[in-house]
Amino acid sequence: MLNALRLDALKALLARHSALLAFGIIGVLNTLLHSGAVIALVETGLANPVAANAAGFALANTFSYFANCRLTFRQSPSWERYRKFVAVSMLSLVLTLLLSGLAEWMKWHYLAGLGMVLLCGPVLTYVLHKTFTFRGSAG
Repeated sequence: MLNALRLDALKALLARHSALLAFGIIGVLNTLLHSGAVIALVETGLANPVAANAAGFALANTFSYFANCRLTFRQSPSWERYRKFVAVSMLSLVLTLLLSGLAEWMKWHYLAGLGMVLLCGPVLTYVLHKTFTFRGSAG
């Protein structure tokens, strides 16, 4: 009986936060896609690290947009929405640079900056996508 109640509570929690969970899973896949593209391009000699990161970002950002349209926010893709998505991505990049710069300026270990980025970045991007990019969505 108690296990059934726990299972029901877990199901309700997952249903309530399914968009956030989907966003997180897509984020992990997005990171793997970006990293894999960079490693493949650099190791095969097809691109230098900067060009490889630009290509990896473009590939991962495009994947992330379409996956989040369908799975997280349940909306159809559009050019207007994609422009907003890229704008939020750029804002997230600025946040990443500011937080890592703050950690460096404070003479903290670089992992402290990375930790702040990993804690703040996904939350900020989810909130911005929910309220700006995909406003009025099912997510």
